[in-house]
Amino acid sequence: MLLISLTFISAVSITDVTSTPEEVAPGDVVKVSLEIENIFEEDVKNLNVKLDLSEENVPFAPYQSSSEKFLDELNDGDKEDFNFKLIVLPSAHTGIYKIPVKISYKNIDGNESEKQELISITVNSEPELKISLDDSAVLIRGKENEFSIKIINSGLADVKFLYVSINNAAKLKIISEKEQYIGDIDSDDFDSVEYRAYVEEDASSSISLPVTLKFRDSTNKEFSETRILTLKTYSLKEAQMFGLVKKPNFIPYIVVSVLVIAYIVYRILKKRKLKKSRS
Repeated sequence: MLLISLTFISAVSITDVTSTPEEVAPGDVVKVSLEIENIFEEDVKNLNVKLDLSEENVPFAPYQSSSEKFLDELNDGDKEDFNFKLIVLPSAHTGIYKIPVKISYKNIDGNESEKQELISITVNSEPELKISLDDSAVLIRGKENEFSIKIINSGLADVKFLYVSINNAAKLKIISEKEQYIGDIDSDDFDSVEYRAYVEEDASSSISLPVTLKFRDSTNKEFSETRILTLKTYSLKEAQMFGLVKKPNFIPYIVVSVLVIAYIVYRILKKRKLKKSRS
């Protein structure tokens, strides 16, 4: 998406702006074409068109060409295309950037005029979200379990207003809120949501859980994507055998019980011995 902002009426003006592609990702190249028309009733000479890329908030650089173009003469009523190739800096954030265009020329009397207009280029890329189950999650059949779903933004674009929702699956009943709000996740960042669910005793060893992600990109475009997350389930015995959960340790209880019993027996024998000695 490109926008034009005119600062004042002049003999020479930008009448059309196109970019290929319309939205460009960080690190990619965009071709910008400016159609400039002489709308006055006189010819102009020494026409100079320059993209001002010097500002800090403009993340572009010339690519295999100059950011400045020159034309000897533009007759009244004529149009001319000025083409530029720009590369988006890899560090650029997604968004709409305004680029000043400086235009200077001389009229028929030799007087020099200068003006500035603005064009806008959209830096954006398709959001890329990945989901995974937290490594520490262990789902035991016949019990209520807790697990976390991690959402990773592996793309170049930030995502906004992210909602995560899940529903009951075969042999799996969601106990907590099924839809949860995360908010924003920046590029190369992640967040997670926690759920509680009951796994039925006769559930299979793996359950397919649909996870729906609803969000917007930096241009406010809406997305809705559904991914399938595979949940592995275990019986309590299997989980203990694989070392996923600790086996209950009864030894301390046995030792304490033996000591208590030994003490009781000792007291009983001591009392009997005292009775015999008195008799």
